[in-house]
Amino acid sequence: MKKKLHYFYVLLILVLSSFNVLAQGIKGVVKDTKTGQAIPGASITVVGKNIGTVSDANGNYSLKLQAGSYNIKASSIGYQIVTVQVQVESSVVSQDFVLAESISSLDEVVVTGTRSSGRTKIDTPVPVDVIPLSQVTNNVGQVDINQILTFVAPSFQSTRQAISDGTDHVDPAQLRGLGPDQVLVLVNGKRRHQSSLVNVNGTVNRGTVGTDMNAIPATSVEKIEILRDGAAAQYGSDAIAGVINIVLKKQTGLSGNLSAGEHITNYQKNYAINYSNGQPKDVSVTDGFTGQLGLNYGVRIGEKGYVNITGEYVSRGQTNRTGTYTGQVYPTITGKTDDQIIAENGLTRNDFDMRIGNSRVKGGGIVVNALLPINTNLDVYAFGGWNNKKGNSAGFYRYPNSVPAAVRTNVFAVYPNGFLPEITSDVTDISVAAGIRGKILTNWNFDLSNVYGKNTFDYGVDNSVNYTQAASTTSFQRKFDAGGNTFSQNTTNFDMSRKFDDVLNGLNVAFGAEFRVDEFGTRAGEEASYKNYNTALGVAAGAQVFAGFLPSNAGTHSRNNVGVYTDLELDITKAWVLSGALRFENYSDFGNTGLKYKVASRYKLTDKIAVRGAISTGFRAPSLQQQYYSKTNTLFQTVNGVQTPVESGTFPNNSQPAKIFGIPELKAETSQNYSIGATAQLGKLELTVDAYQIDIKNRIILTNNFTANGDATVAAQLAAAGATTVNFFTNAIDTRSRGIEAVASYSTRLAGDHSIKVTLAGAFIDNEVIKGADGKPAINATEKLIATGQIGNYFNREDQSRIEVASPRSKITGTVNYKVGKLGVMLRAVRFGEVVYLDPTILSSANYVANTFNNGAKETLDQTFSSKIVTDLTVNYQLTKSLNFAVGANNLFDVYQDVHTHSANMGLGRFVYSRRVQQFGFNGRYVFARVNFNF
Repeated sequence: MKKKLHYFYVLLILVLSSFNVLAQGIKGVVKDTKTGQAIPGASITVVGKNIGTVSDANGNYSLKLQAGSYNIKASSIGYQIVTVQVQVESSVVSQDFVLAESISSLDEVVVTGTRSSGRTKIDTPVPVDVIPLSQVTNNVGQVDINQILTFVAPSFQSTRQAISDGTDHVDPAQLRGLGPDQVLVLVNGKRRHQSSLVNVNGTVNRGTVGTDMNAIPATSVEKIEILRDGAAAQYGSDAIAGVINIVLKKQTGLSGNLSAGEHITNYQKNYAINYSNGQPKDVSVTDGFTGQLGLNYGVRIGEKGYVNITGEYVSRGQTNRTGTYTGQVYPTITGKTDDQIIAENGLTRNDFDMRIGNSRVKGGGIVVNALLPINTNLDVYAFGGWNNKKGNSAGFYRYPNSVPAAVRTNVFAVYPNGFLPEITSDVTDISVAAGIRGKILTNWNFDLSNVYGKNTFDYGVDNSVNYTQAASTTSFQRKFDAGGNTFSQNTTNFDMSRKFDDVLNGLNVAFGAEFRVDEFGTRAGEEASYKNYNTALGVAAGAQVFAGFLPSNAGTHSRNNVGVYTDLELDITKAWVLSGALRFENYSDFGNTGLKYKVASRYKLTDKIAVRGAISTGFRAPSLQQQYYSKTNTLFQTVNGVQTPVESGTFPNNSQPAKIFGIPELKAETSQNYSIGATAQLGKLELTVDAYQIDIKNRIILTNNFTANGDATVAAQLAAAGATTVNFFTNAIDTRSRGIEAVASYSTRLAGDHSIKVTLAGAFIDNEVIKGADGKPAINATEKLIATGQIGNYFNREDQSRIEVASPRSKITGTVNYKVGKLGVMLRAVRFGEVVYLDPTILSSANYVANTFNNGAKETLDQTFSSKIVTDLTVNYQLTKSLNFAVGANNLFDVYQDVHTHSANMGLGRFVYSRRVQQFGFNGRYVFARVNFNF
């Protein structure tokens, strides 16, 4: 019994010691200098030491310190940093901080792109954007991270897709116009796992695998740092375009938001019908109601510890910007027109509308961010979350005329007017991170962590039919479990760093190691979702719109890799900093990536003007999804002006068909990055300008569809997969990306309570496929493909355009924030640059070779979509100390991108706006109201 009591007392002492009862040190309150209101979540740290805390909901803080003299720094997003010297003796010293709104944004301290603490935006050798998301969300109607960043950060682009299977449910995102898998996403500085979704449809970013940042509730995020520079030598695979670091909230107290909004818009639904007769085109629509509820609650543990919990729920309604179908609806009846048959059935063409717009999504998640101080030199931390969302989108309408004649009798008994099949999604995302960090060996900082993340994407099909099953019964199945994919990642890191103050003006040394395990799996759908019950019919098997994954597709694949790095950052003088990094990684499946490096430097010409630049090499390991994804999909190709379904099988490139076509196994993409820039603080004007070039070799793409071309082995394997064509992932091309990014900001306080801040930011991007001396793309094609005459199906004009011109090549954002007393106004205008559409009817091998895009005459059916300006306006009012109310409109003037100018491109009137190339989506005006509270 005494022994048990002994353990109890030891445990009690340890617990109490972790709370550090304040005997001597400092305490106080952090307030806003203008309003006098408390600032919750402010960071109070001891300069040069691993000691700090955060203010609670009332702005109060306390910090235990031994006797001595300390420099204490108080900071909060949107406020100027204040540092004071405090002398601690034998009692508690009171020290309040009064922070003023930040005139400058370049003095924001960043943690991404540097392992030396205390660097500000003007001090970093490479450009880093700091997006104070917790403040930005007060003034915007967007409710997810991707959409918020699209309208705030010019180098970032994410547009929702339509009629593109799983990509309707997880938005692909780009940085600097590169692929979603060429940007590394971190959470609290730790690698975030990717989505299990593979973008295999014909959208921008086809063939890529991204990270679903929308699985992280915006309510849980304090700020987002965007490193716009190659950083693979520092962080590992994927960081070719840059790094996005999502920093979670750690504030105490209760806060949250409630928002609701809807699209109130006019669009040109009957464009195809009215194109020639000049009749009114606009149709008024109100749809896409979106509601969001987010709650965040934090409690303090000890002096610097905390537990912060976020819960968020979002319900996003579907939108529909379909055009009126002008094609044949019913099978031909002698003596009657199609419109007569429609009328006799008591219907109009509007009853056969597709759903072309945002998918319907409902879901939410929980995020926890915690830190427990063990003592002054040791902290235990953990963060992670769970998110689930269920979506619903539609595919192409199956008109009665398109139902195969052999099964019409039974199908029409259930669907007399055809049917609009739906794809449902059930996406679950979990992540758990834990670690211990602090000081060892006197002055060395260490961080040992493990992060596990998993994404599961399950597909369902509703309002559909398996034609081969319907051939023999009217009681056919209409709802299917089509199977799904999973991707998980476990990452263990050990990092050490130390600052040597006596080496010139300071040398920071960091090194570490990483061990990562990736796993990708496919679950087969239920039998009726994929099976061919009657091969003699000669019709597509499986559920219409999305045939289930076959048992032969199912399986689990894994790999591991080991990486080591070193990172040095030297302040040669107070004006000149030089940094360098080396990294080596080895993968269990394809070997090592070679030694990658980065060298960066910044030099201050004056205290307010600096120049900077960097050179680095990088890599992106082929994802397991690209290596092992296999599936048969229904794609629609335009043949003689009619969109025709084609069953296309995606096979791994280690499969027998790939060997027959000479497709090699995947290897890593490699890159060479260059950047140069300057920063300036000219009074109240801030300016940054950066130029870059990124050369990528062996870039991975998803090929177009090959036919068996007379090979019996390929034909047999295609037939077994229910496909008529086949495509593969392969290292096909080299690319070069060049661009200029600039940000100008001016802030001032006017008379009385008036203040204004004006920001103008722009990104100008030029991405191209490397071409040979003949001006044609230098494609890494095999002799077998050339010999079989299918080189045009390997990489064609549309593939080239996805890299070069299908996304905006420029984006300029202008924002004005004006405050007077409790009233605030935000006016923002975003100019999305032009995009180009290439007509799919002219993508034959002969045309591609003869008329390479951007080299030679354009085809007559290509279309350039002009630049557009989208304007947002928000007015908010501080009702009480803790309550803020905002109303506003995104896309205030209801701007849409240009409509198609050729009916063949519109799918017989159905696609008013392009689904292949998009600037900012096609949903129109969105009106919203938002309440934010902080207690």
